[in-house]
This record gives sequence, C-alpha cells and structure tokens, in this order.
Amino acid sequence: MSLPWALPTFNPNIMRFTTLEKIKADTPLAQLFNAYLGGLSTLEIFSTPRESMRACRLAFASEARGEVPTLSIVDLAQRYYELTVLSNALSGLYWHIEQAAELLASFYTEHGGDLTAYAVANRRYILTEYGDGEDADWHHNGTGNPDAGEGWEVTETTDPARLAEYSLHRELARFFPDSESHGEYIGTSGPIDFHRFTLAVEHQTDFAPRKMFAAVGGVELPVYRQDESGQFVPIPIIDQIEQEINEDIANERLTAYFNAVLNAGQHLAELHATMNPNDLHGYKLLHECLNNILAVNMEAYPPF
Repeated sequence: MSLPWALPTFNPNIMRFTTLEKIKADTPLAQLFNAYLGGLSTLEIFSTPRESMRACRLAFASEARGEVPTLSIVDLAQRYYELTVLSNALSGLYWHIEQAAELLASFYTEHGGDLTAYAVANRRYILTEYGDGEDADWHHNGTGNPDAGEGWEVTETTDPARLAEYSLHRELARFFPDSESHGEYIGTSGPIDFHRFTLAVEHQTDFAPRKMFAAVGGVELPVYRQDESGQFVPIPIIDQIEQEINEDIANERLTAYFNAVLNAGQHLAELHATMNPNDLHGYKLLHECLNNILAVNMEAYPPF
C-alpha cells in the first residue's frame, strides 16, 4: 500500500532540526521536563523547517496574498517559534529553581542561617569581585600605590541600610520575575500558558502508528516487534490498545505533575514578593518548597 505522506528526512550535516533541547541534569525535575519535551517530539518533527529559501519566500508571499494553502507556513512558523520558546522556558525555569535552591542551601551551610552574616559576606564578595560601590565602602591599607588601584580593601559594616542591597531577599530576586524581566523565571508562567502543548503531551497516543495508519489508509496495518529469535512478528491489536491505555494513564500523570510544578512556582513567586525580608521562616519555607520541586514531591499543589 502506498501512503500519501511520509515522515520528513533530515541531513544533520546541513540542517538544524533539534528544537527541544533536553536538560542535562539527573534530578527528578529534569527527568520530568525531559519527559514532557519527549512527548512533543512528533510535533517537533512536523514543525521543523525543511524548505529551501525559495520555497519559504514563495510560501509566505502566497499566504500574504490571501491564498489558502493545504499546509500553512504561517501556522508552521508560529508553532516552531512556540516550541523554541517552550524549550528555552523549561531550561530557564529549571536553572532558576536549581540556583535558588543552591543559594538557600549555602545560606544555611556557610552562614548558619544568619541574614546579617550572609549580607556581609555577599557585600564583600560583590565589591571585591566587581568593584564599584561608594567611597565609604573602601579603605586603603597603607600598602602599594592607591592611585594604581593597589592596597584597597572593603570596609566592613553591619549597618542594615548599607547591607540592604546585598541581602538574601535581594539576591533571591534574580530568580523570580519582575516588571522588567525577560525570559522564564520561577512563577513567570502557569499551566494555562503551556496548555496547548500539555494537551499534545497528554494525548501522545493519538500519533500511535496504529491510529495514524488507520486514519490515512482507512485500514488497520500490522505493527511488528522482534521476538526472542530475532524474527519480526505482528503485535496483536488488543496488545497495542492495552499499551496505548497504559501510556495514556502515564501521560496524564506526567502532565499533572508538570502542572503542579508550574503552580508551585507561582506560589513561591508570590511568597517571595510578599514576605518580610527578615522573616527566617519564609526562607526556610522557600528552601523546602524548592527542594520539593526538584524532587517532584508535589502533593501540596494542584491538581494533587
């Protein structure tokens, strides 16, 4: 039987075709995000550009004139852009969650949970590493040529007003969104923002070979697997259906955890924005929740 379509082929030497970049980490959260991205692989294949520049120019020009093609390059371009943003967003979100958790871990292990000690050390590090500051932030120790930048040391202080911009709360702010931030931070986006693609992940079995062949050809084509002797034998329809049901259940659970992570991120962003910067309990709660997100312990968040 001749099918009227075929999966696109790619030459990796001449075409970039990987849109959904997996996260290189071993945490449960990285595994969750990578499984979510894996559920979009079919969508990625059919959205990846493979036109020549001529074909691309003519296709866009055709639609600009109002012509209605069988396959809209405008729709494909939008989907490709959205998948690229999605991939970048998950990488950015993961990085911010991981870095925020590590910062809070060091707050407890290196500074004993002391907010003043953290701010003092952070101020010293930033001024030493990057310079700048006010005149009062520096003093000359009497050695070297001060005009040549030699012998300058940070003047220590515990003045709350001078430590405010080096506080733990201020340092954590770079992992959460604000009115001027670009990209994905903890709490930037919620389940509704990923909804279209979450549905695609949840319904991956719609693209199962059995269903796709039946939709195109109108008949059930046999799907094969290799047995113990190395022979290819047809997989019974009932086994295929059972596998699809099991995959549907697994995909529903995957997307439920994914949505719970996004919900948790928005809760944490609200907590950081509204907490008293001197509230030690707030930092303890933030640290605990970030570790739970990394471990995908999401029972405290919807839909669980």
